[in-house]
Amino acid sequence: MEGECSHYFLALPVPVHVQRRIHELTKLNELQSFTSITDIRDYHITLFFLGEAADEQLEILYENLPSLVHQIPAFDVQLNQAGFFGKKERPRVLFADVKRTGLLLDLHSAVTKGCVEAGFNKEKRPFRPHITIAKRGKHEEPFPMQKIMDETKHWKDEQWRLEEVGLYAVRLGQLPRYHLKARFPLNGTC
Repeated sequence: MEGECSHYFLALPVPVHVQRRIHELTKLNELQSFTSITDIRDYHITLFFLGEAADEQLEILYENLPSLVHQIPAFDVQLNQAGFFGKKERPRVLFADVKRTGLLLDLHSAVTKGCVEAGFNKEKRPFRPHITIAKRGKHEEPFPMQKIMDETKHWKDEQWRLEEVGLYAVRLGQLPRYHLKARFPLNGTC
């Protein structure tokens, strides 16, 4: 089983064609004011951050999560334009916003239920589906967020079929940083 001090999270994978579309943005000079740019292979939509996980907690998760996730049918996910956490002129995090849908919220609720049943603490902040592009903004000048949002309006044309939830382990100092440990298929998929 897994080590007791490993950090884990449950997330939705992002297909290669969407990864490439999002990654185009990282080539803009404006993004150089962020100290951390997410590796293209690490793009994902976090559903639940587990943090450290004991073997017993992971065993309960492996037992309970498949049936909870399988209650949700496969569905389409759609990007919105870029968004941010922090102040618009000095964002801490830049991300690709993801359209909130009923099925996405249902899936988040099912995953949260399974995680709480396994002994993990429920997140206090509301669920905001997104794909992190860059973190730790160190902006000397006001960040041109409106320009970035305008540059990414075409992202609304990007969508993909979501068929599974992944359990990922965090590997510090490695790229890709996140390693897929288990897959939990939605209803209508193998």
